[in-house]
Amino acid sequence: MFQTSRPDACLTTKLIDSLYCEALVLADEARSAFEETDITLSPRETLALSCESLKVTTRLMQVIAWLLNQKAYRAGELTLDELHTEERSLGYAVASDEELVALLRAGPAYLARQSEDLYYRVHRMAARLKGTYREQQPVHDLHDRLERAF
Repeated sequence: MFQTSRPDACLTTKLIDSLYCEALVLADEARSAFEETDITLSPRETLALSCESLKVTTRLMQVIAWLLNQKAYRAGELTLDELHTEERSLGYAVASDEELVALLRAGPAYLARQSEDLYYRVHRMAARLKGTYREQQPVHDLHDRLERAF
């Protein structure tokens, strides 16, 4: 396996920009798709639409915030230690409920699935970067062991 001194070497500027663009496009599509109101929706369908709208928005905002932090680091606005603080980590986002997604029209259902796919791709990258960063910081290993002990 290729070793590098930079824990973020696998996350190129081109990849960050591509993911950022994808997230912005999905956010714009979601805004349009979830704004459309259909007076023929049942109360259960209306609830499903509201829940999934919130989940999609949360997922996309978490991804966008994380990518903006990555951009700030590459622009020299954050140090590596600042980048890897808990406040700048990828936030938690609730998964969609497939039963509720099945009740949605094609557009919102597609966006729910696409936002989940994007979130999980970024989540895997964030976990990999965090793991690589922590390997290079022995103090984090000590902190983790102390946390588990108490």
